[in-house]
Amino acid sequence: MAELISIVVPVYNAAPFLHSCLQSIKKQTYPSFEVIMINDGSTDESEFILSKYAQEDSRFLLYNQENHGLGYTRNRGISLSTGKYIYFLDSDDELPKNALQSLIDEIVKYDAEFAVGKVLRYNEERKYVPIRHLEFNLYHSKEVTNLKDKPELLQDSIACNKLWKKDFLVAHQLLFSVGKYYEDLNFTLKAAVLANKIAITTENVYYWRVRNEESASSITQQQMKLKNTLDRLDALEENRLWLEKINAAQSIVEENHLKSLLDVVRLHAIKYTLTDYAERKQWEERVYSFLHKIPPKIANRLPKKEKIIYDMIMSKSFKELELFSQVFTNSETNPLVKQINNTFIVPIGNTKYDITSELKPTMIVTSINYANQWNMEGKLTIPKASSEIQGHVYALGRKSKRESVVGQLKYLPDSDRHNVYPFEEQRFMFQLNSDEFAGEDTYDFYFKLDGNEKVQKPARIRIIHTVNNSSSVVMNGKSFTLYRTVQGNLSLTVNKNSFLKESVKKVLRFMKK
Repeated sequence: MAELISIVVPVYNAAPFLHSCLQSIKKQTYPSFEVIMINDGSTDESEFILSKYAQEDSRFLLYNQENHGLGYTRNRGISLSTGKYIYFLDSDDELPKNALQSLIDEIVKYDAEFAVGKVLRYNEERKYVPIRHLEFNLYHSKEVTNLKDKPELLQDSIACNKLWKKDFLVAHQLLFSVGKYYEDLNFTLKAAVLANKIAITTENVYYWRVRNEESASSITQQQMKLKNTLDRLDALEENRLWLEKINAAQSIVEENHLKSLLDVVRLHAIKYTLTDYAERKQWEERVYSFLHKIPPKIANRLPKKEKIIYDMIMSKSFKELELFSQVFTNSETNPLVKQINNTFIVPIGNTKYDITSELKPTMIVTSINYANQWNMEGKLTIPKASSEIQGHVYALGRKSKRESVVGQLKYLPDSDRHNVYPFEEQRFMFQLNSDEFAGEDTYDFYFKLDGNEKVQKPARIRIIHTVNNSSSVVMNGKSFTLYRTVQGNLSLTVNKNSFLKESVKKVLRFMKK
């Protein structure tokens, strides 16, 4: 008999996303589950939507309460659950259809305390792996492990891409923080350290929505309120002290230090310019005090940009930090970045910071038509560009692994130039001929600025979601299909079989990648 999974879904004013969230549960290939839907005092249509699901499917159980926040609500979900395993799903996110099956296969196979898999962030335009998961190469091999063997697993501190054994959570009294931001941090660290066996699947098990308002300045400023920063510092400090108390392995302690540095620098310090002036002195004192407790040698593992910010804080160079922060929050009112050919420099005082490698272009196709060749137009963003700049498009074969410059790229005049950096936003036209692709392969397309190959970062070319998903032609016994991948990127499949039907089948398989 299949083991029961309890899916805990806290809900607070999530009506616009709730249907897609709950539908993703109903579509699971693993059918043995209960859904603990807890309405946390919503004032929108959430309760109505939840009631409908509870009426239509006995597996969906509705509980209403006054507003208590996410940590309290998840804890209540644990106490209400009757399954052997628990899964946490936020009400604005979704599950891939095989998520539960992929996780339970691994947790049962190895009798692990929890199983974990890949996360994809997503919005209307694209899907992508969180940067921290890429940096630390997380979840690329199917295995059973623990934190002593893989301390880098600490870099993933969300609770929602994991299937938890309930007895394990109860035995160790693992609960979420209540009344504070970042309720996951203590829970996931303690669970990872205490687990003897962590089962890893290489499948995608969680779709984490990027809400449009996340990039709005009002939301970013809210994130920079002093309480927000202090709550993270408190949670990270609690983790540090707990690891000391249990005499955790040095590798785990150092990995936690690195995670703490990355969290504070990337999620708070880089946005320093957005802090309230009345709160700055306390912010500076608390952040400096926290970072001062971390051994300086750990900071040497930081990437270049993060190390610059760390050094500014530790030298209490907050005027310099404000300027650097303005650059990376796009809040400068005058150009702070100097463009020298294809190199970008931030001069602050007597120091010139080369940030070229930190600035990644974005190329998005907004229209495609075919007339003897593919003609594409779209938007090109080159951050901080104040003068004309040159780049090229290249194709990378998935089988051959060969790069080749392709097509003809032209820049189009844009009358609506950005006030601070006039060449940051541009239009482009790109012409692509099928004759440029001789071998049978699937090709992914990239845009890259001309210049230092080791410094300039290439960017996958994306297609806006309103463009047709594919465009196919047959020439010289080959079929060429230009298409939009599931991740929202531009790719081309060349198939020697001249029957378009066979080509389409192949494209559908590749679009899943």
